[in-house]
Amino acid sequence: MRLRLPGRLRRSGARRGLTGRALVLGAVLILLAVVLAPPMHRYLAARGSVQQAEHQRRDDQKQLAELKAQLKQWDDPAYIEAQARSRLQYAMPGETVYVVVRPGDKTGVSAPPQRDRDAVQVPGGTWNERLWGSVLTADAVP
Repeated sequence: MRLRLPGRLRRSGARRGLTGRALVLGAVLILLAVVLAPPMHRYLAARGSVQQAEHQRRDDQKQLAELKAQLKQWDDPAYIEAQARSRLQYAMPGETVYVVVRPGDKTGVSAPPQRDRDAVQVPGGTWNERLWGSVLTADAVP
């Protein structure tokens, strides 16, 4: 046989507030979050730096392979000759070299340097007279 409680007691039992267990459980969860947040942050940062280092290592391995292949090319005398011809514009004896310059392209040959407009002609016939004349001219300039 079941015991029936009055309506007022039944309603207060159905609507429970925060119990002691719920408060303790909430406090433990907050404590765990506070305690575990810094180590978790360090772990994630370290994992990111490890991934970045791994990516850098792969890039360095690719670059090393390319440089090794380039080093093997430099062991070939025909490759060295081709590089000397293209980069330094070398030619074998008896060959004629033509350089085609398109309009608007810069050439490797520069214009002759312009003379200094303020240059003073020093009188004298021999080099030591001209040297002494330049010393006197330099002393005369204020």
